[in-house]
Amino acid sequence: MTSSRWGGLAALLAGFFVLLLDTTIVAVASPSIQSDLGGDVAALFWVTAGYLLAFSVPLLVAGRLGDLIDPKRVYLFGMGGFAVASALCGIAPSIGWLIAFRILQGLAAAAMSPQPLTLIRRLFGDDERGRAFGIWGSVAAAATLLGPVLGGLLTVSLDWRWIFWMNVPLCAVAVVMGVRLIPGSGGGAARFDLLGAALSTAGLSLLVWALLSWSPLSLPAAALAVVLLVGFWFQERRQGADALAPLRLYRSSGYLSASLAMASLGATVLAMALPAMLYIQEMRGFGPIEAALVLAPDAVVAILLSPPAGRWVDRVGGRRPAILGMSLLATSLLFIGLVVVLNLNPWWISVGAALLGAANAMAWSPLSAIAMASVDSEAAGGASGLFNTVRQVGAVGGVAVTGAILAGLDSRPGLGFGVVFGFVGVVAVGGVVAAFRLPRVVRVEVG
Repeated sequence: MTSSRWGGLAALLAGFFVLLLDTTIVAVASPSIQSDLGGDVAALFWVTAGYLLAFSVPLLVAGRLGDLIDPKRVYLFGMGGFAVASALCGIAPSIGWLIAFRILQGLAAAAMSPQPLTLIRRLFGDDERGRAFGIWGSVAAAATLLGPVLGGLLTVSLDWRWIFWMNVPLCAVAVVMGVRLIPGSGGGAARFDLLGAALSTAGLSLLVWALLSWSPLSLPAAALAVVLLVGFWFQERRQGADALAPLRLYRSSGYLSASLAMASLGATVLAMALPAMLYIQEMRGFGPIEAALVLAPDAVVAILLSPPAGRWVDRVGGRRPAILGMSLLATSLLFIGLVVVLNLNPWWISVGAALLGAANAMAWSPLSAIAMASVDSEAAGGASGLFNTVRQVGAVGGVAVTGAILAGLDSRPGLGFGVVFGFVGVVAVGGVVAAFRLPRVVRVEVG
């Protein structure tokens, strides 16, 4: 592996760390944000949900733009936009403005998110890709899981606004590294599918909104979303090489099973972040820093285990590590649910958090490696966009259901938290089933 590959990977990791950090860092600061800016629980929910909505919807378009323009240029554009949106979040004068700026953050994140998988596929061969994804998984898991820890420290020692302001210098460093170290390309000559982009954007917007809003209009919105997405599917079948999303990849059992398992991983890890913080702080009386420390073992374990997990993938393939990772995920979440239901000391959640960190370490690398190994180079950006879309829609669905459970059992919060962790545990079991369907040998799916 050459130094240029390491440098390119380091630059991608710097940017993606910031992106994933903001997915969970807000959860621990939620009580402080509500105290400062006001707003009810629904408004507070949309601080996270608005980001997820804007993050999820444009991923297909962003992935395809990387194929057509240059993944490096699209990535750096998204990083610059993320810095600007973060600065605006830090000066938000009301909860409404904060939600609006979080939506801008999500749009910028969507531009960035599909590009690294494409670039890693180009930088590393089959015999090194697992190792690269292992390092990637270590940083990704650490960012996702360190969010509550850093959020707690910044909220207590400074102010909740610093969870956004700190992104600006981090983004600046990532942009400088990206300009210097990420290799560029000339893009492709294929045509951009405008109709497909319109259908997918409208359909996904309505679907994600319906999942998140739970209003009287949710069912009609979901029905219209299904109609639009079916139209998108027919449009993509007609496009061939110009398709916005290479749906032919779902003929590959590797890509399909990896996508379903990753959707389960995204749904469960993100869906448990806010309920866990609310339970530890509001039900058990812990402060923000204490609550963050309860969940800290997952970050430590994920950081330590992800690189060796990636090397294991290079040696034995992705199937066995993925099965182990998804099994650990289900075990960890069901264990945390048991702690909540039995009203045990909250520090027992740390045991489940450690198992969760091991699950992230073992699952991220093989699922990403198997999915991208199933793709020919010309469709890498679209495949990455589709893979990320499935993960994000899974995350949105998980957040929506857990939010609905907590709202529906508001008068019995102890039961509500128990049901939430039982739900995410069951979803994780579905991810285990998908992992068992991963192939032992990955076949590249071409047009």
